[in-house]
Amino acid sequence: MMKKLVCILFSSFFVLALKAQPSDLIVQSEMGRHYLNHTVEAKENFYSVGRLYNISPKEIAPFNNLTLNSGLEIGQVLKIPLMPENFSQHGTAAADEVFVPLYHLVTQKEGLYRIGQNFYKASVNDLKTWNNLSSETISSGQMLIVGFLRVKSGQSALAAKGVKRINGAIASRTPVVTPPPASQPENRAVAATPKTVEAATPKVVETARTASVQNNAEGTGYFKSSYRDQSASFDSFRNEMGEGAVFKSTSGWQDAKYYALMNNITPGTIVRITNSNNNRIIFAKVLGELPPGRENEGLLIRISNAAAAELKVDDKAPKFSAEVAYAKAGR
Repeated sequence: MMKKLVCILFSSFFVLALKAQPSDLIVQSEMGRHYLNHTVEAKENFYSVGRLYNISPKEIAPFNNLTLNSGLEIGQVLKIPLMPENFSQHGTAAADEVFVPLYHLVTQKEGLYRIGQNFYKASVNDLKTWNNLSSETISSGQMLIVGFLRVKSGQSALAAKGVKRINGAIASRTPVVTPPPASQPENRAVAATPKTVEAATPKVVETARTASVQNNAEGTGYFKSSYRDQSASFDSFRNEMGEGAVFKSTSGWQDAKYYALMNNITPGTIVRITNSNNNRIIFAKVLGELPPGRENEGLLIRISNAAAAELKVDDKAPKFSAEVAYAKAGR
């Protein structure tokens, strides 16, 4: 009976936490092969996953060193290959298809030409057009469109973010310059106080900041309720401390949907992030692992710049002290 109860709780959590795959599809690379990570949900199989990404199950299984007879487990991460039948960089979609943007997380010292060569020789001009860039200047941590996933409109939930033609900038995900830190709506009234008094009376500014931290004591973010439900489902809990950094994303500025990159954690997990310098708290969904590279060595987590603004991370400091908590299935 206890075993059955644990299974029900386990399934319930993943249906809640992983109901939708991450909003931004980040391309992974390994030995010259490009793919997407997909976290298996309840009732999914090779065929339903194949329909989601418009790829044959006969391609997915061997790509993961599995057979079609292999059972899939909730929370299992599958690599979804990007191949000519589901990956495009030019053209107009068929009547029943759309193109969904795919992203690369820029690492240190990467330029547009090198990135384009690594992604099927995309031209610099195409990269600039897709990402609405006026110059070739890009920065580490920036999310850059490098191609498109071709999916069937009536078969894939990903189609909602698709476009019909690859010939211009994707308005919903153009790269942005980090705006000055701004509180979410619930803190807006308090956040306005420092603006009016900062230059004249530093003591009043400090009082206003303290109040803002108190208002944030329970944390903010769209995924807060999901974190509560997740925590209630499990009795196993992890708390990690380390250095955090930031990546650029347009997500979260209006809807407080914060995202993070973190190793050794199931994509889709909701985490509670505390800025150890001021005890501000936000809740974020993990999109995937930290990309390999020297700039990510020793990092515990990277968070979207909207999340960093809510945490009041010093935008002049490359890193900040972070505490990350999340629930896990008990063993």
